[in-house]
Amino acid sequence: MPIQFRSEKLDARFVTPDGSQTETRPVEVRFDPLLGTTSRIAEGVKLQTADAEAVKKFQLPDASCPFCAERIEKVTPCIDPEVSEQSRIRVGETVLFPNLVPYSQYAAVAAFTTRHWLAVNEFTPPLIADNLAACMRYVQDVYAFDPRARYCAWNINYLFPSGGSLPHPHAQVFLDPFPTTMMRLQFEAGERYWRENGTNFWEDLVITERARNERFAWDIGSTAWMTAFAPTGFNEVRAVVRGRETMLQLDDADAAAVATGTSRVLQWYRALGYDSFNLALFSGPLEGSPSFRVNLVMVTRTAMLPYYRSDAMHLERLHWEAAVDRAPEIAAAELRTFSG
Repeated sequence: MPIQFRSEKLDARFVTPDGSQTETRPVEVRFDPLLGTTSRIAEGVKLQTADAEAVKKFQLPDASCPFCAERIEKVTPCIDPEVSEQSRIRVGETVLFPNLVPYSQYAAVAAFTTRHWLAVNEFTPPLIADNLAACMRYVQDVYAFDPRARYCAWNINYLFPSGGSLPHPHAQVFLDPFPTTMMRLQFEAGERYWRENGTNFWEDLVITERARNERFAWDIGSTAWMTAFAPTGFNEVRAVVRGRETMLQLDDADAAAVATGTSRVLQWYRALGYDSFNLALFSGPLEGSPSFRVNLVMVTRTAMLPYYRSDAMHLERLHWEAAVDRAPEIAAAELRTFSG
């Protein structure tokens, strides 16, 4: 079955508080053309926009930040020498090192710069391209060392509302023998589409969206950018890296195209008034699969506010994968002590 953009429109009715009239508000249910999952477009749902005063103190130098120039060499861990000849991978201003709080077997952090603060519109294409290139190099090293680590992604949580724990701009690399939920759903649905249609879903999506010209934004090099028909988050933008099945196949030109598009989207987010976002770039299994294409998703989060941090980051919002700090068995042992 070819790509379908299914939408159902509903009317929600209520009587106004003063009882004078009945009002109707629209709700639209949209079905994701790949996964079949649903999302809803409801008028009046808003995110908090940016407040310059709320971020002032986070822009100042922080003597405790581990990613700043004075401390990054002293407090960040080094890559296992069996995995890479480099203890930390450097490309441009990016410095990549293992994550002290790993969410995957080969988790890494890639600081965009040793400068402590970047506004959303200061993520320039060169900074983004260098960060992605460092992560691509790490993926190559890990996969050469351990081919079981065949599932990977490049992720960003920017500022506390996105689930980030530090304001210092950084990306995170996911490399693991097991896919996240969203990875698995994409792989399975892409394989099913390939079997049923004999074509690649992501390539067909680009052709279809470009022809319809309702959500398509730009072609940049090997990448095609569009808004999501059935969004999973606010102001969602998606990109497809055409002809590329895995992160191992990306070259410098692909990284530059991804970086240019990402920077443009962030300029737009800043113009809308948002300063926090999540990003995930999904790779196919690293051995390659013709049914998959490297694809990216970005969403805005509520603006930075004092004393606020979300407990949902890229894993929960974009990978549909929960990450918690303790085993349920430990929690149950504690819970049983509250028996009354």
